[in-house]
Amino acid sequence: MIEYDFSTLNDKEFENISIELISRDQEKRFERFKPGKDAGVDGRFYADDGKEEIVQCKHYLKTGYKGLIGVLKREEKAKVLKLNPEKYYFIASLPLSRKDKQEIKEIFDPYIRNENNIYGQEDLNDLLKNNSDIEEKYYKLWISSTTVLKRIFNNAIKGRSEFLLEEIEDKVKKYVMTENHQKALKKLDTSHVIIIAGEPGIGKTTLAEHLSLKYVEQGYEFCVIENSLHEAEGIFDTDKKQLFYFDDFLGSNYLEALEFHQDSHTVKFINRIKKNKNKRFILTSRTNIFNQSLLLSDTFVSSKIDKDEFIIKVDTLSEIEKAMILYNHIWHSELDERYVDALYKDKRYLEIIRHRSFNPRLIEFITDVDRISNTTSSQYWQFIKERLDNPSDIWKNTFDRQSDEYIRNIIVLVVLNGGKIEEKELIKSYETINQRIKLHNPSHSSKDFESVVQSAVKYFLNRTKTYKKTIEYSLFNPSIADFIINRYKNNEQKLIQSFVSLQTLESLKVLGNMSASAIISKQLTDKIIIHLYENFEIKDNKENIDYAIFLFSLLDANSLKDFNDNELKKIRLFNKLINQPYECAEFSFVKEFFDVLVPLIKTEVLHLENYEFLISLIKKVNEEIEYVNSIIMFVDVVNIKNKDVTEPLEALIYQYLEYELDNDISNIDVDEFEFEWDDGNVYLLDRRKISEYMDECLMEHVSKLKKTDEIYIDESAVQDNFNISNIEESLINSYIKRLDYVSISSFRDETASYGDNIDDLFERG
Repeated sequence: MIEYDFSTLNDKEFENISIELISRDQEKRFERFKPGKDAGVDGRFYADDGKEEIVQCKHYLKTGYKGLIGVLKREEKAKVLKLNPEKYYFIASLPLSRKDKQEIKEIFDPYIRNENNIYGQEDLNDLLKNNSDIEEKYYKLWISSTTVLKRIFNNAIKGRSEFLLEEIEDKVKKYVMTENHQKALKKLDTSHVIIIAGEPGIGKTTLAEHLSLKYVEQGYEFCVIENSLHEAEGIFDTDKKQLFYFDDFLGSNYLEALEFHQDSHTVKFINRIKKNKNKRFILTSRTNIFNQSLLLSDTFVSSKIDKDEFIIKVDTLSEIEKAMILYNHIWHSELDERYVDALYKDKRYLEIIRHRSFNPRLIEFITDVDRISNTTSSQYWQFIKERLDNPSDIWKNTFDRQSDEYIRNIIVLVVLNGGKIEEKELIKSYETINQRIKLHNPSHSSKDFESVVQSAVKYFLNRTKTYKKTIEYSLFNPSIADFIINRYKNNEQKLIQSFVSLQTLESLKVLGNMSASAIISKQLTDKIIIHLYENFEIKDNKENIDYAIFLFSLLDANSLKDFNDNELKKIRLFNKLINQPYECAEFSFVKEFFDVLVPLIKTEVLHLENYEFLISLIKKVNEEIEYVNSIIMFVDVVNIKNKDVTEPLEALIYQYLEYELDNDISNIDVDEFEFEWDDGNVYLLDRRKISEYMDECLMEHVSKLKKTDEIYIDESAVQDNFNISNIEESLINSYIKRLDYVSISSFRDETASYGDNIDDLFERG
């Protein structure tokens, strides 16, 4: 049996579940009663003779039993005497002993007739055991129970997935189940895939995380994708129930994502998920980035990824949903009562809820005691108004007025590293940049990393322990990155010194994106790359080689004219890389790598002595057309005739063609193939039309491949792998399943408990 302490529920939620449980236990319907201030009534029942029975609920986990008894004696006893009910029921979220119940009964004598009218934590748990339908309604209650969490964590892949589940569990108590939650559940169950788009701070990631919890609780293995879909493909198991979660899948570096063909890769993986009943796929993206990607990506458009089947846009919250978000954050915060009073004064909470800048992340900021530690209770309302009225200025004022150059360096380094960085990397980069810019502390106060990063964390950063048991710093809000990049995009020296100090793969991706999206000029990009080469040493470890290859991929042939002999000498060190086996960790820059490699080999700056690197790459690279064509072009231009290269390359080509045809089949509209059935209710499709369609698709995919005399493509061999009878059967089965589909029951809308009266929610008893 699951035992709850009810700590994830706020007082109003606790009242709701208590009234439902006592109604079930007493076999009479206690109505939810809108209390006047301090009226002492949370529920009531009128008997036929007009006599009134009253229920009072107290959620006093923070104060404990001693605090509860004090309130009952000082305040509640007088209220009950005034109400003079026929019978009085008392419910507490605290555990109550026999002695405790006797003391409470004595306080409310004669209205509490016996101790059975007093319900403590143990009694409520006993009632829930026999009323699972009520338990199921209260998502925040059961999802964070020890039993459920144990089941959930058993379904997480060890590492980052398990770590993220722990973080989600910590946030359950503040979660509000909005209308979007229910819509998203239905969509995900129907389509197996959902893309949640929304503005920064609106709650898209929180929604995605709690959808994940629901499916993981049902036995799905939780698989968090951090950088690339290659991670998901490596653990994809056809027979397992798996949930893949990719937060911010296009990232702020969406132009880079499209340039490196993540759009086609995403579409292919979505199609793969759609066809497997054991799989679910949750993605999130900022609305402006997703919309821009739809405009720029022919792949997204042609695959109709923007159709309603997948997309849910979290762009609006109702007033009552906003109210519940604010109320939950206040209830579960550690705010001193004086600060809470400042929010309640003159119903200021309404001004927050109705403000144009309202979003959950901003609410989290203004109710976090660590963020307001320098603000007194008398200054608290002004602090809130300033952040609501000018949310973008939060970063500007704090960055300029409350931060010194040491703090600013840390923030810039985190931003240029893609918004997150491990502590050991940040310390190294922080010390390097301070030395490079000769930053000296004019005072005698300590400016070591520990003291500086504490100030940075206060306003700009999150500090968390990762699944690797290391410390990681990340941006508190994505808008910080926009602010910093706009601030420094024309500051040549700052960018050069920062990127040179970082020397990480993540920072190179940011540099590539800033260049591709014209945030910085090609001329400035080349200057930064030259400085990176000047300060780069090739070491014999995987991370360093990844960095070297990506740095190499940012070059173009014209850039070489600006390189001096020493820098060209460093480029020649790439002979070591291209003449040894290497399993590249990042395939997204294969095309760019070869684009630079070809002219350097043709001009004999580099010499290809064997094909080990190429062979290992062919065996591991994804079957994207751009990757396949880049390798074909390289083999053709460099004139490689070695069978150790051409044979695995041919296998990769067949893999590409089969993968594309498989996706074509999954996107077939059954109605186009004369779907009908005979008198015996046997479903039929026109096999000739299917065969013709497959031939057309195959010809289209073959036409996209680069042509070379050394590579032979046997189209009939590809066709032989696709049996028309099997395709017909698969299409018919999916069609029947669609007809018979019955949507799962959705969670109860928690907002219904409060109606539309926000003042009721914020009523203080």
